[in-house]
Amino acid sequence: MILAAKHAAANVVETVGEAAVLEVDTYGDRAVMLTGAGAPMISEAAVIEFAAVLGYSTYTGRKYLADAVELAWRLPFTWARILDGTLAGWRARRVAEITRHLDPEVAGWVDTQVAAHAHRIGPAQLERTVKEAAALFEPDLTAAIAEEAVDYRRCDVETDPSLFLPSVGAEQGQAAGATAEVTATLDVADALDFEAAVATIAHGLLDHDATADLSLDARRAAALGILGRAYTSGTGDGLPGNGRVIDLKIHTDTRDLATTGLVRIGNTRGLATIEQLDRWASLPGVVVRPTVVIDLNEEISTEAYAPTRRLRTQVELIDRTCAFPDCNVKAEHCDLDHRIPYDQGGRTTTSNLTCLCRRHHRAKTHLGWTYERLAAGRYRWRSPNGYLFLTGPDGTVDVGSIGGVAPGRAA
Repeated sequence: MILAAKHAAANVVETVGEAAVLEVDTYGDRAVMLTGAGAPMISEAAVIEFAAVLGYSTYTGRKYLADAVELAWRLPFTWARILDGTLAGWRARRVAEITRHLDPEVAGWVDTQVAAHAHRIGPAQLERTVKEAAALFEPDLTAAIAEEAVDYRRCDVETDPSLFLPSVGAEQGQAAGATAEVTATLDVADALDFEAAVATIAHGLLDHDATADLSLDARRAAALGILGRAYTSGTGDGLPGNGRVIDLKIHTDTRDLATTGLVRIGNTRGLATIEQLDRWASLPGVVVRPTVVIDLNEEISTEAYAPTRRLRTQVELIDRTCAFPDCNVKAEHCDLDHRIPYDQGGRTTTSNLTCLCRRHHRAKTHLGWTYERLAAGRYRWRSPNGYLFLTGPDGTVDVGSIGGVAPGRAA
């Protein structure tokens, strides 16, 4: 945290210029407001490179740097405890996450209230103490805090097979990677309604032969799928439904899968058994619709600047995600970057197109990042200060810097 604050101090943008959030598409480097009034704005380019060197996504690195800035500039008493080693960084970040959007006077008052005992209370109690302290400072602030809490609500569906790897042939034909993890932070009232629905459906599954022998946890998990299908099919009471559409990209590779009875699912990068595909296809309301097979080894080209739909789909399947170090934005949400610019003779062809999310497309085009294609879906990146990264389907590898000094991935 101390080094992060020093990095921020070394990259302060003195003039306001165009204060911006990272999602806005404009040219050149910009001043990024990471936290509330009273703290400096930081170079966007410095934020992106900071995250990459630490092995974080840009989003995660930005939050880390924002917490360091919040502590060093707006929470002096809590920061003093970081400097003397009496407060763990993760506890200090709990305070910073909550005060970042508060007025300077309120943030400062919260700092005086919690700094002395922040090391003794657990995360949940610390968060509650900070929010209550802020509300007591100004009664009307309670509503403002509730309004800010909306920004922290989220629902994530993560299909990365590394999260959970049940053995092949497990219950209900699940194979490695044929699972997904769902996490959410909800409004309390929404959470209570959600819990009631899941509990009721899970209990009702005891009356069906196919699910009666499942554990309570497995029935609760199945309840989420039932809720989702009730919405998308319009079979739930009062739910609109737009028709259930799930696009599964199935890959079969005789070299890897010929004798296994498994197929690879492009959407999740995991494996599933033929039996599980059969179970998915037999769910009520499902229509199986075959699509054109795309050979990922074929070089597809067009004379136009914009790729054809078939070319775009092929590049998306090759890269899977944004090709920038540690970025997990799905390929279908990315721009296609001409590695050699089109106006400089670069062709719109498989080997010259790379999936880059809008943020990292800007980093490559305007902020000094460069890359070269090593093989299909594999790239070597160079940051503005000479840090090198290898990226591909198996993740990001930090390979040091141009000067031979490995930057490391710790702060």
